[in-house]
Amino acid sequence: MKYIILIPAYEPDDKLIQLLKVIDNKYTTIIVDDGSGDGYKKIFKEAKKYAHVITYEVNMGKGYALKSGIKYIDENYHNYVIVTMDCDMQHDINDAIKLCNYASKHADTLVLGKRTWDKTMPVRSRIGNSITRFVFKMNTGLKIYDTQTGLRAFSDSLVNYMLNNDGNRYEYEMNVLLNLKKYRIKYHEIDINTIYIDKNRTSHFNAFKDSYLIYKEILKNKKTR
Repeated sequence: MKYIILIPAYEPDDKLIQLLKVIDNKYTTIIVDDGSGDGYKKIFKEAKKYAHVITYEVNMGKGYALKSGIKYIDENYHNYVIVTMDCDMQHDINDAIKLCNYASKHADTLVLGKRTWDKTMPVRSRIGNSITRFVFKMNTGLKIYDTQTGLRAFSDSLVNYMLNNDGNRYEYEMNVLLNLKKYRIKYHEIDINTIYIDKNRTSHFNAFKDSYLIYKEILKNKKTR
């Protein structure tokens, strides 16, 4: 079974290239340039030495980028496992492969990287993730420790499920979890390294706008389940 790494990227810095060098062409890698613009062409040109790069001109959001990448993979490969990674070196390739190994043996299961909260995690992230975990459980009945992990793996049998979840921004990843129970999709969490570089200052997550979208989806789910 082929392992394919999918990396959504919006205005990345050199850490994207560092990540690709670590992967070092050992695995098929797909990068989606989420409308980063002319100022980032040099980075994506360098990235093409290691990966296939999909580019569109207007920023559409992480959810849109993920679905674009999944659709491309589904149209061009078969018998595969996809693992999604962030572009800022905050995911360990060894953890990514660990998730792929599990997904390859459990085709009906969404595999989630589970970060443990330690002193390396910024206080804002620690508090936000704890609150989200609590609200998510209260509204779904599902016990997922790391609801905001971007390191996720799944086999090709779950592609239709992944593509049919709503949302173009960060709320898409939450919707993937919110709909697990409705569609009877299994999930499994695997411990991964907790890595925060420069206190996560390069993240494009908007604490107000994106948090609103995420909590809106969680509360909407309570009304419809």
